[in-house]
Amino acid sequence: MAILIAPDKYKGTLTAREATDIIAGELSQWPCIKAPMADGGEGTALALCSGPGWEERGQYFINPLRREAVIDSSAVVGIRPGADILALSSAPLGVLVKHLIEGESVEKVIIGVGGTGMCDGGVGFLRALGDYKRYADRLLGLCDVAVPLLPQEPDGPSALMFAPQKGATEADIPVLRERLEMAMRDYGHGLRPFDGAGGGLGFAIGNAIGAPCVSGARYVLDHLGIDWREVSCVVTGEGRVDDQTAQGKVVSVLSQAAAEHGVPCFVLAGCISGSISSDSIIDASAYIADAPLTPAIAAARLSHAARQLILKIKTL
Repeated sequence: MAILIAPDKYKGTLTAREATDIIAGELSQWPCIKAPMADGGEGTALALCSGPGWEERGQYFINPLRREAVIDSSAVVGIRPGADILALSSAPLGVLVKHLIEGESVEKVIIGVGGTGMCDGGVGFLRALGDYKRYADRLLGLCDVAVPLLPQEPDGPSALMFAPQKGATEADIPVLRERLEMAMRDYGHGLRPFDGAGGGLGFAIGNAIGAPCVSGARYVLDHLGIDWREVSCVVTGEGRVDDQTAQGKVVSVLSQAAAEHGVPCFVLAGCISGSISSDSIIDASAYIADAPLTPAIAAARLSHAARQLILKIKTL
């Protein structure tokens, strides 16, 4: 039996692959299955395109034989420190997708929807595509959160809940809300589970275009093809575990999968705020820091956190 090591990135310090290697190194007395994860945000394309036939070309990966491409939208329209969220648009992503399909003859484009810096409801993306309905069978959206475009109750989850971390001020929120309301009037109702992902990019892909949108973390996990009969426990984690985690982040999906297969789950988080709940989580530890760290310090603290699991795993 093996330990499944499947963390997401520790944003700003460690990639999912780096974190996986660190944890596996500390738990090397057991067989380990290394499965760096992603949820539709940064690192999704790398997690899906590490096999043969894939070529990295700047902002995307392409497999010429399969005529498929995978894009992290965060690589094209990601968060930019100091940028004005009201001035940001999803249009550059639409330009790239149109080029891949029309110019590179790609038949399928998989889009990691999370980690965008804008909150435009995907309107720029749609306008850049032009006749966007014709792309319905050519796109797949991998979403990091399952929230509607606008809140369905006061302070309910929506695309707006992520706007402050993209740099939105209190004065920006009403303007962004009005823009999302206009998008709903022009392109659809905005109530599907993934419509609020990526600042509304999920709404553009799933609602306006009619292409499928699915859980990015679940898609990546299924892609990895884990044989759960070989798994004795799971170690997962990410930079921050908070109230957004339950909306479809890696820790949530891995803990649910662990529960489905009757194995325990450990979470190593950079910091924990709020609460996380799952029948499979037996330990959730904030060992790293609730502050920016250098990669070297983050690596050292993650190594220490992983060592703390050794005795706990032995008692399973």
